[in-house]
Amino acid sequence: MISDKAVEQIFSGNYETALTQKIQVDMDGVYEQYYVVGVYKYETNNSFSSSSDEDITTTAYIPISTGKEQIHADEGYQQFTVVTKSGMESVSEFATEIENFFAPYYSTNDEYQVSTTTMESMTESMSEMIGTVSIAISFIAGISLLVGEIGVMIIMLVSITERTREIGTRKALGAKNSSIRFQFIIESMILCLIGGVFRILVGFILGAIAASLLGYGATVPVVAIVVAVAFSMVIGIFFGYYPANKAAKMDPIEALRYE
Repeated sequence: MISDKAVEQIFSGNYETALTQKIQVDMDGVYEQYYVVGVYKYETNNSFSSSSDEDITTTAYIPISTGKEQIHADEGYQQFTVVTKSGMESVSEFATEIENFFAPYYSTNDEYQVSTTTMESMTESMSEMIGTVSIAISFIAGISLLVGEIGVMIIMLVSITERTREIGTRKALGAKNSSIRFQFIIESMILCLIGGVFRILVGFILGAIAASLLGYGATVPVVAIVVAVAFSMVIGIFFGYYPANKAAKMDPIEALRYE
């Protein structure tokens, strides 16, 4: 039995033509010939589905006795899949019942251990793994952000040093400390905003390249972009305040003497 997706790819979606046709199946590196006797409807979880039907890999089912003969398997089974009926209240409890049912048969055999795995547990494990990776990436991004914003603060300090006479002239003409402080905070915000927009563009490009190579669609929420831009501006205020405050507290006489 093959899936309807396989029929679409191999037989152009003609189910009648697919039946009784001969196909080749890779069995441990050896191609074996089988006849199609049925087609099943392929269903998948949207969380793991590919963006393109051409990239979907489906399962072909063969008689279990034939499969064991082809791979020269011994009697018994190392694993098997149980499909529950629709409307099952707790799949995890059902899996526990299966495990408890088979466990006594292997209680005296140290080489075997009965265990069950559900799609729910697999999803939870994958979510935990993705969460761990996300935390690691966030930590690395945080360090990069800290280093970058310290660089912004240094640039602002250098800019203030180079514009010392300008600051002295403005203060001599009556500019308030708050005006000078506000000016340099705005400059710091604009500098960080430009950097934030540049990072977003680079993220778009790299994300599109990665999505194209992996064959999956990638979208960026508008909320994430807005939060990123706002965060860049907040960082500009935070790391730009010290240079701005230093400029605002300059003595105008000493600033005018600066060469």
